[in-house]
Amino acid sequence: MPLRGLPEETILVLIVTLIVFILTVWYDTRVRAGHRPFRRPLAAFDVIWAALGRGAETGRVIHLSPGAGTVGNRVTTAETMIGLLAAERIATEAAFNGAAILVSSGDAVSHLALRGIVRQAYYRSGQSQIFNAASVQLLAHQDPMAYASGVSTLYERQRLEASQLIGSFGQELLLVGETGAQRDLPQMMGTTTPVGLPLMFLSTRSVLIGEEVFAADAYLATVPDPQARLMTQDFLRTILILVIVLGIIYSLLQPVVGLPPLPGI
Repeated sequence: MPLRGLPEETILVLIVTLIVFILTVWYDTRVRAGHRPFRRPLAAFDVIWAALGRGAETGRVIHLSPGAGTVGNRVTTAETMIGLLAAERIATEAAFNGAAILVSSGDAVSHLALRGIVRQAYYRSGQSQIFNAASVQLLAHQDPMAYASGVSTLYERQRLEASQLIGSFGQELLLVGETGAQRDLPQMMGTTTPVGLPLMFLSTRSVLIGEEVFAADAYLATVPDPQARLMTQDFLRTILILVIVLGIIYSLLQPVVGLPPLPGI
């Protein structure tokens, strides 16, 4: 019987949400107490960290992009949000280091989010006086190829130190990546789409693959909150893998041993 008129699916979602909240709070407490998670090295981040170190000296701009994905779209929202968070982390470090940044996007909603994120990054760093609203640019709106053309134009016109592209990217990435490769521009890229991943490897070796994209916030941040989220994701991923493996084993043994079938199978 549904509890208080709520469908069983809704109750299940609420229970899972509560578990995730409790896990996140618990891991956040552990991280603040000094229990940092073990993180395997990801060489892709070396490109952007090195660029931050050089940017203040060379005066060259670091380009940041969450892609042309749309916030609110079921397919692109998760990757776009990760791209926004990654841009915020680098913008914060650039404000501290004195490195110049240029942030571009291919969606109007993402553009508005980026303007607020970058502005807040400079304000929190105590560098609000050097924030330049023109450094956050909208190059296209929900047209990936038009956005790629705009980024390629930036590559040709701006003196860039490096480019970080983490978010929703597809076949348009070939245009951006090849333009950067021809200009010997250090590029760090990350996506989860099977179309964009092979094209990234054609342009750079600094690539985040699949789940590495969703760990980018924890690798780029120094505050404990992203670390706690990463630990929660790892725990839930482990539980999900165990459930899948146990379900497969049960399904194989079910006709042999005469076990009752699993619900939904």
